[in-house]
Amino acid sequence: MLFVATFTVQAQEDEAEKQALAMEMASIELNMEVDTELFQKMSTNMYVSQTPQVMIMGMVVPETYENAKTKLEGNLPPEFKVSDKGEKTMNGVKVVFLKGTSDSPQGVIDCVVYCTKRDAETCTMFMGMSEVGVDQKYVDAINKAANSVIKKK
Repeated sequence: MLFVATFTVQAQEDEAEKQALAMEMASIELNMEVDTELFQKMSTNMYVSQTPQVMIMGMVVPETYENAKTKLEGNLPPEFKVSDKGEKTMNGVKVVFLKGTSDSPQGVIDCVVYCTKRDAETCTMFMGMSEVGVDQKYVDAINKAANSVIKKK
């Protein structure tokens, strides 16, 4: 019984530490090129456009590249329909990527996610989301922001 109680407390402490680390990493400023005429900064590395609804976001996550890759490929909500996924080289950097659409209360959303290794224990993740059919300048802005985050060091 003591072992179970100790294990449970340790698991809760580990989870709290993971959450604290994730919050700390979320505040790391990425060098991301963002068209501020199209997007408004909402928080560190998160930019949105209200009309049309478009969002770009980058973050550092406390996961190894392999763990992030496994989670990205396996933890998709049922409303997300994948159109393309895999690994590729982007700007000379190996990335795992996922593209598709998601049904939301606001309509169908185009989504793209890129993940690249930052160091042995962390990854850089980039997400771009937009209403289906937005003006090409928003798609181009998402791609430009992604390319600015994913580059050789």
